[in-house]
Amino acid sequence: MYDYDQAVARNLGWVTAAEQQRLRAARVAVAGLGGVGGSHLLTLARLGIGRFRIADFDRFELHNFNRQAGATMATLGRPKLDVLRQMALDVNPEAEIEGYAEGVQAGNVEDFLRDVDVYVDGIDFFALAARRLLFETCRRRGIPALTAAPLGMGVALLYFAPGAMSFEDYFRLDGQPELEQYARF
Repeated sequence: MYDYDQAVARNLGWVTAAEQQRLRAARVAVAGLGGVGGSHLLTLARLGIGRFRIADFDRFELHNFNRQAGATMATLGRPKLDVLRQMALDVNPEAEIEGYAEGVQAGNVEDFLRDVDVYVDGIDFFALAARRLLFETCRRRGIPALTAAPLGMGVALLYFAPGAMSFEDYFRLDGQPELEQYARF
């Protein structure tokens, strides 16, 4: 039998009881559920986040096994969105999880980010147009956004707060050729 308070009890001390309840009521959007986003979703579910919007249009393939949560023989060919949604619900069966099987694009980005407390970036490195769209929409709507990009065996964590330096200001991608945009990111 699932009991939220017991499941997150060991978070207390790291967060207060009041903060844990804020996490339970929070809505987090995660776009991209592969090597980075899938792990983010599961970690946030274990932290006790209560509501998610998740997006991914891809399916698990054999080449995902070395780095992606959810990639197993049993999930080959299955949509990442369906697999990771179920894995997150296996951690917190009370979580509300809305899925966007077509990914995030200009036609649905506003709905994807509606009433979101924070955006967590997990989309593919080469999806710069989608990433720029998401970060610009977050900025315009006052939504904190973060990206944790793997770099070799390390990571670069970048947090873009409302009213602070934007993703575009930080990377200066506008007007740059595609290869230069990748290098700057």
